[in-house]
Amino acid sequence: MPDPRDIVDIDGLRPATDPAQPSGDGRCHGGGGARKPFLMIWFRCCAAYGRLNKTPDGLCYEGRCPRCLAHLEVPVGEGGTSRRMFEAY
Repeated sequence: MPDPRDIVDIDGLRPATDPAQPSGDGRCHGGGGARKPFLMIWFRCCAAYGRLNKTPDGLCYEGRCPRCLAHLEVPVGEGGTSRRMFEAY
């Protein structure tokens, strides 16, 4: 059983089945839309993590380094991959 001191309670996100602290219904009420595909990138140029979102045409993932704003475009390969974290040199 987890130590209760290790739990961070975000109002409204605790599962309703938790008898210790019934708060909220366990559902997230933000956004409500479908999740958009993305890749998590470690930008070595600035030692920072960033996120590349899939373009509307679905042919690549595109984004910028969060610090120096270097542009990065990653094509979607045939067959794809299940990996979601990559490094950009």
